[in-house]
Amino acid sequence: MQRSIPAGNFFFVPEDREQEREDLRAVLRLPAGRRTFRRLLAAGNVMGVSFGRDERGTEYNEGIRAVGLWLATKLEAAAPGELARLMQDSGEDRQAANAAGAKADGRRGREEIP
Repeated sequence: MQRSIPAGNFFFVPEDREQEREDLRAVLRLPAGRRTFRRLLAAGNVMGVSFGRDERGTEYNEGIRAVGLWLATKLEAAAPGELARLMQDSGEDRQAANAAGAKADGRRGREEIP
């Protein structure tokens, strides 16, 4: 059964699951691609909660989170384990940034606190 294409879809790409997976793997091989995926996953609040100040805020946040979860699912299907590696990259970059900031401010890093 063939699916119809919505008329308002201005970013049409023919559906080909294997091509989609290969495209995702190709982008994951690039440092800039990995950073971009991390930014998108962070913006989607994939590992967070969606509660907002009111019902509409929560619904809006959940809509954004749904897109992030969609991306996370696509990444994991294309390259199993890569989502965890992206999280690890993020943690390492956060530690390096914190250490650099502490050094610039003349503070000691957490590992140095007795």
